[in-house]
Amino acid sequence: MNDSPIVFIDNDTDDQLLFQEALTELGVSHPALFFGDGQAALDYLITTTQRPFLIISEMSMPGMSGIELRQQLEQDVALRKKSIPFIFMTYPMVEHLVEEAYELTIQGLFEKKTSFEAWKQQLQAILRYWTECQHPKRLA
Repeated sequence: MNDSPIVFIDNDTDDQLLFQEALTELGVSHPALFFGDGQAALDYLITTTQRPFLIISEMSMPGMSGIELRQQLEQDVALRKKSIPFIFMTYPMVEHLVEEAYELTIQGLFEKKTSFEAWKQQLQAILRYWTECQHPKRLA
């Protein structure tokens, strides 16, 4: 098992369960860590010695939103140097939030699919891309 976790941030527990089920069905070796808001994820990212494989976050959540989390990650030099790929997976798409997200140098933004199979295929494509992609810290 690869010990580099996938961090999934979403306050919807149904989406968390679907995400875990999709990872299981896809045979993903990365463990999944689930957080219900940006602050809990930020607390983890600040204190962990692990370098997560990928962060997938909902944009709009109570408490610290995904947008606010991304802003915090960009402002923290140590976290920025970890070069953790950051992706938003959200529904619905809101034009001004899409523009704001890309101003924060995210690595992708995806609309959540409405069927489990479509969502699983979307997730598989994302994971395949980041498994093959070379970026800072991956080579270390």
